[in-house]
Amino acid sequence: MAEGHRVRGEATLGRIVAGASSFADKVRSQAGVDVRELIDPDGESVSSLVDVESSAGAAALALPIDVITFDSWVLGNIGDRDELDFDVETHKELWFGFGCWIGEALRMRHGGFWLLGSDDPAAWRLGFSKILLEIAPHTFAERLLRAGQGMTRRLLSEIERIRGLHEEQAAQDGGKAKDRYAPQHYARLHTVPLAQWMVLDMAKIGTAWTKKPASELRALVATEGKKLPPQNAPILAKVDETIAKLDDAKPAAGQLADRGLYEAVAQIVGLRRATAPVAVDVLEKFVLPALHMGVPDKLPPLGEDDLENIRKGSDLFAVMVDVVPFQHRAQEGGFLGAFTAEDMTTPYADRGNLELGKGDWVGINPARLRPMLEKLDANKLMLAFEKFVDYVSKQPGVPRLPEVGRALAESTARALLDLRAAVLGLGEGHMLVFRLLPPPQ
Repeated sequence: MAEGHRVRGEATLGRIVAGASSFADKVRSQAGVDVRELIDPDGESVSSLVDVESSAGAAALALPIDVITFDSWVLGNIGDRDELDFDVETHKELWFGFGCWIGEALRMRHGGFWLLGSDDPAAWRLGFSKILLEIAPHTFAERLLRAGQGMTRRLLSEIERIRGLHEEQAAQDGGKAKDRYAPQHYARLHTVPLAQWMVLDMAKIGTAWTKKPASELRALVATEGKKLPPQNAPILAKVDETIAKLDDAKPAAGQLADRGLYEAVAQIVGLRRATAPVAVDVLEKFVLPALHMGVPDKLPPLGEDDLENIRKGSDLFAVMVDVVPFQHRAQEGGFLGAFTAEDMTTPYADRGNLELGKGDWVGINPARLRPMLEKLDANKLMLAFEKFVDYVSKQPGVPRLPEVGRALAESTARALLDLRAAVLGLGEGHMLVFRLLPPPQ
């Protein structure tokens, strides 16, 4: 069965490469546009994006001919029909080739891999190896084709956005971005729940939910919602629609037992900070243990089991966290391996119980974390890891180590700095809240 999956995967990759090549050849032969020059960061087409943003009216009249021609050729292939129709074979072929070319162009430029979970091209994703980002090229291609005139500028803007993210990572890596992510990292994104820490202004949320009449809550949500990015508009509309059905003169609390509505209102009205999501098993097995471990003064002897795990290729940071004694006592068997029941509370303003099995948010007493986070030095933690790598390499019976991966150590350090900022930034009436996010679909 595994061999069959491999063969089908190779066949699909062959179709993608062929589709991308065919699309580029057709654009060149039929429209006279070299797609490599079209997306060249130093080319005229990409440079024109700045002009469009600064003076949309005048610049639109002076768009590079390749942008105009590419727009016209792609949309012209849809023909006389009003929009893309997958029942029309020529439309479907155009969409397939366009998506293949977008994905292959980005893969070849930045490094990455196709994630082929089904036979439907719309479900295919491209994951990048230097930054943790995945895109759905054929879904993007469909949106561009349905957008109509101006789609080439949208295409170039997105390609440039992704290039900018890679350049930022390269700058952080000293000039050249490193490969950090493999297909298994992206597979985990769709199977392992993500965890996140939030700082909520519970005083403001409690007043809005339990004391103010629903009419005032609705007005507050509308006001605070204006500060959010435009993509939140559908959520804001749904929240407004639900609140509008309540008795205007009474508080929302007591009128309905809708955990989802409360959580949405809490984030709109009272969210002060949120950390970057991290896989919950990484948080529980590495991030919080590393915090309790601290920066070790000396390294312990390695047992035969440890050496065997190293020989089998275990991540050395995982080994380090496992073998180095903790400087701070952890709550073994507690919530996330770090918190007792006394450390936990409910962030729900209208009830006092926690229902973890239903995915409740959890309020966490920061007192247990604060002393450890105040002493946290991420740079020293990374230096300690480098010393551990050197220590391991000198152990008898350990074969020469290949290039040591640092993704787990770096991700842990970033997550700890994120948590540190959240905890040390807590203000009057604020609560540190833990929540699980469902894996992205």
